[in-house]
Amino acid sequence: MYGIEVPCVDANCAGILDNECTNFSKNQTLFPIFSLEDSPAWCMVQSMVCTKCKRRFDANDSIVLVVVPPFASQEHPVDTKYALYDKASHLSRTTTEVFDNILVTYGNGELCSRLLYNTLNRAYLKKVKSYYSYLSLHGANENVLKYIEKDGECIKTYPPQGDKIRDMFDQAASSKDNEWGISDHDRHTREVQSVQCKGGIFAQDHAFEVVKNYPKKLGAKALWDVATDTGEIACAILVPSCHTKEFSHAARALVSRKDFTPQVMYSDTWPNKDVFWQVVVPGLIGRLGLFHFQKRILSTLRKKHVNFTDAMSQLLFALYDYCPDDYEKLLLALKEGSLSTKKKMYSATDIEYMQETRTFQKRYGKYLRNKQWNRNWMSGFVASK
Repeated sequence: MYGIEVPCVDANCAGILDNECTNFSKNQTLFPIFSLEDSPAWCMVQSMVCTKCKRRFDANDSIVLVVVPPFASQEHPVDTKYALYDKASHLSRTTTEVFDNILVTYGNGELCSRLLYNTLNRAYLKKVKSYYSYLSLHGANENVLKYIEKDGECIKTYPPQGDKIRDMFDQAASSKDNEWGISDHDRHTREVQSVQCKGGIFAQDHAFEVVKNYPKKLGAKALWDVATDTGEIACAILVPSCHTKEFSHAARALVSRKDFTPQVMYSDTWPNKDVFWQVVVPGLIGRLGLFHFQKRILSTLRKKHVNFTDAMSQLLFALYDYCPDDYEKLLLALKEGSLSTKKKMYSATDIEYMQETRTFQKRYGKYLRNKQWNRNWMSGFVASK
């Protein structure tokens, strides 16, 4: 179609792939491409044979698509890394772009499978509606044939189930069949390993909810992760427990990086494990995270006490302040009513009263950057406790 010769996928072979037959001409079968847009596309797949090494390849295989120029390969509606040779069906490019976000965040293959089946159902209902609405207008005097029943004729292949979609995602993430020749897994690994922290701050913590996305047979109880002051993740590993020995090797590997020389570390358990961190990073300044510092104090108070809310508000105001520019702009917006859908304008008294409740932080905290006070006295207080 494009006037190009497809070279053999083996770099050491100088042969050209010649067309021989298709799956339809040989077996009277079609290859489905499922999508979230409409009913699946049923394709005739060309079988190609190398003129030199005589090896056979399917034209919709990722190793073939990756050697074809992009102006031709992009006409095939499947991303090259998802054009897997050992699958009975493929997913369209737009579909895998959506699933990439869903599976990375939630790991929910069953949801992706249901979306594909729902697309089939909606496409069938749309065609039935179109068929009978046309006949009601133009086919009154004709012998009307009943519309083909859903899954009633020739349908032998269906969208993959949830576990199969997860396997496809994992296989595609490890595939190097793309324009840059490096898999998503390796690229993401290099990006994490290249995170820098030169004389800055990092925070280390254990996350538990993320473990739900991993098989139980791994035995993981938590994910130990490290975040820098730029918001980047510098390290993330699964651990069987929260003991120091489980992440000590990863911590030593992290601080041995050339551009990872932090000065301050925040933790939710400081000063616990301080001896370990002083050995790994001599002179490292440890601090308890602000949220956990607040939590340790608030957990000792009675939440049903009449003065609990006032005490909590005063504690927060004593620990940090809002960025002056953000705060002034927020007050101006509240007084002008630009943040309210009903254009409600608040007076200074209304704003002052609202600041004494949780409403102010809940509604408008996202507009304000926090400026924390010097908390040297906090670390001494926590260490003494």
